Amino acid sequence: MGNSLPQINSQRTIRTSTSESEYSTLKKSTSLREYNRSTSLITSCINNNNNRRNISISRPRTIAPTDAEIIDIHALRCNTSNTNEGEKKLLKQLDYIHSCVRKDKGLFGMMTENLQNKHIFSNDEPENTHVLEQTPDDYNMDYESIYLQTPDGEFIHSYWIYQMGDVNSTMTVLYLHGAGGNISHRLEVLRLFYENLHCNILIIDYRGFGKSSGSPTELGLYIDAQTAYDYLIYKQKILPENIIVLGTSLGASVAIQLVSDPLNHVKLAIFENAFISVPEIAKYFLTYAKSVIGITKSIGFIYLFDSLTKVRRVECPCMYLTGLLDPIIPPWMSNTLYNETRSSSKRQLYEFPFGKHNDLPIMKDYFENIQTFINELSLKKSDIEQTVLR
Repeated sequence: MGNSLPQINSQRTIRTSTSESEYSTLKKSTSLREYNRSTSLITSCINNNNNRRNISISRPRTIAPTDAEIIDIHALRCNTSNTNEGEKKLLKQLDYIHSCVRKDKGLFGMMTENLQNKHIFSNDEPENTHVLEQTPDDYNMDYESIYLQTPDGEFIHSYWIYQMGDVNSTMTVLYLHGAGGNISHRLEVLRLFYENLHCNILIIDYRGFGKSSGSPTELGLYIDAQTAYDYLIYKQKILPENIIVLGTSLGASVAIQLVSDPLNHVKLAIFENAFISVPEIAKYFLTYAKSVIGITKSIGFIYLFDSLTKVRRVECPCMYLTGLLDPIIPPWMSNTLYNETRSSSKRQLYEFPFGKHNDLPIMKDYFENIQTFINELSLKKSDIEQTVLR
């Protein structure tokens, strides 16, 4: 399925050496509030008799769903041969996630919280958005409907869509969708990935979306994405070198957060119509408030989704896909993020002259570009292995 309009793609490739990052070397954004804790999450937990715990946030008494299997990801991660090591790694990742979000709402933030939630997440739109009217079966895709229980006790409804055979015999796409709607609204697009890339797919509804429990927050979405990644690693036993993380719009910010953590390894990250941050989007749409937003340094925003500082930490290969006719997110934001992703081992920017906000997968050469990039990564790996053998 494609678009008959002529397609001109701008490709830029940069290769740099990679090195293992440490959390201690991460430079936090000046736009984020300082992450002050008298005792870190990791230290406070490990010193507490090494018991199984969730110190970042306590599990709420959410009623467990009964219409599909529930998979407790925390138990999967920590009930291993080395439980203490699993706990330490999980706590370290939760500590990192907490360090990337705003800790206080501020007076103006509390006054405008409902308004910000509505415009950023749109999880109650369109009408009847919490009802799933289609399943992958309607598109001839083999699947399982499951709930992933997060470390803080929410139940994230997901579709695990799989190809027949060994899961590691092909790529697996972790699909992080944008604001509004639910996973059933993305099935037509997922079918294109399923057929064109012949891949497995895991798609989740963030907390508060679709049939998932809870309410959406920036912190919550980051935890949900980490939980989905852990499902692929610890439940499906998929090798990191076979995982592609793809995020679109709001999901691109979530994807950037996920792969910016040096403990999460993937083959490729794809950021579709990504934006720099919520305050930058606000300045783009609210031109009359641009000077005020600049002076306050984003103090009025509860959620930042600050991707600009995080892409500087991304080391995995990545692609930026942007539609030049996107009326929601200006294309120059993808260009800016691309230019700041300097630590990536390989990166490319594809611009679709006739692409808008939600139609890039039907653009000419969309899947060809992705497949070509994947093939180049495989060739590069093969060259490295041959060099080692010599």
